[in-house]
Amino acid sequence: MEKWEQQLKEQVNRPIPENMDIFMTQTLNELTTQHKYKKSRKRLFYTSTAIAASLAFTVGMASLSPAFADAVKSIPIIGSVFELIGEDGVKRGSKLGLSHKLNQKVRIGDHNVTLTEIIYDGSNINLGWIASDYDRNIYEFMNNIGFTVNGKFISDYTANAPALKLENGTYGGLLQISPKDKLPDKFTLGMVSRDKKTTYVEIPVQRQGSYLTLPINKSGIWNNIALNYERLSLYPTTTELTLRLKDRVNVIGILKFQVRDEDGFVLRTTGNQVASDENSSEYKYLFEPFYSVPTKVTITPYISSVYTTSKTNLEWKGRPITVSQGEVGSIIVLDQQWENDQLTITFDVAGERINEQVSDIWLYDRIGNPFPRVSPPIRIEGGDKYEVTFSNVNSTESIQIATPVFNPTKYLRDLEVTVHLEKPN
Repeated sequence: MEKWEQQLKEQVNRPIPENMDIFMTQTLNELTTQHKYKKSRKRLFYTSTAIAASLAFTVGMASLSPAFADAVKSIPIIGSVFELIGEDGVKRGSKLGLSHKLNQKVRIGDHNVTLTEIIYDGSNINLGWIASDYDRNIYEFMNNIGFTVNGKFISDYTANAPALKLENGTYGGLLQISPKDKLPDKFTLGMVSRDKKTTYVEIPVQRQGSYLTLPINKSGIWNNIALNYERLSLYPTTTELTLRLKDRVNVIGILKFQVRDEDGFVLRTTGNQVASDENSSEYKYLFEPFYSVPTKVTITPYISSVYTTSKTNLEWKGRPITVSQGEVGSIIVLDQQWENDQLTITFDVAGERINEQVSDIWLYDRIGNPFPRVSPPIRIEGGDKYEVTFSNVNSTESIQIATPVFNPTKYLRDLEVTVHLEKPN
């Protein structure tokens, strides 16, 4: 048995609490990398220069407190880095049996890295890895790697790289590669040096799981800009909306999309990508996966803005606490669990802008200092209940919960589109 796997298995000391399984997911909310543009070539370019920053940010979250570190050590693992670190979609793909175990040792510069597993479902390539902290920058090896597909260097991609520090100086991480161009169902993934002179490893990859890609034939005008919906893709690990805006404009953070099924279930956003050529900008809005294939999906663009922050005392007396977020709705705190200086809040959300309503929730002590948040709010599968955990909470007295208060939503109903699906046999 591999040393890293033995170390993970040795953490199996007790049954995992249900809420622990949820909030330990380490996810980067939205990593948007900027594009490169070359006049001489009419192509779209994504870059991976934000990897180092994302790694530092994620590890910072994982190292917020000794209590959190102790909690990580106690998580039962059954040989899967995806189960420990992956976002909701990656965890789902792993539980569906779409991952392939690698146990591939790779020497990158002075670093020994073990690639543990891989998932490719037609959208993103997800690689799990384990490495030892034998210097101050465990992620140095990331600065000298690129990727090839069937020997051709990939220059058009974005990447996420969440990670957690385990015991004995070992790190577990996830590298998520999102190519701009569609990849074949079978290919060889190469990990190479940036100068392309050294190939560190080659991994045979085969797409796992089924997916649906649905063309959308609808165009319109927004703010004097021509907008064209191109397609909606449903993968086991993610939902992807692709559209194109005329002219090289950047509307990230301004123009948003609500994606919901026939029952009104609204998908949580997980990120976005943007790239431009001479005449237009292509956008990919990413969302969590649907857990079952819907019969129809309605996509509604809207403009979102916040005008103030609401603070409410969080004195728990065993009864729900409602926190207003303005005309768009509210959150309702349903339960609190305080253990080892960590406070986990379970809450429901009622309203029309679920993504924004749950993304910015914070706790403050009696003198106004914020408590570190262990992870973004995580949806409990099957509904609109969420959990979020804060560390360094040495007392539950005089705590305030803060959340945005929103202006009325401006929906662009003339640009709304509904896609009808046929469930596969």
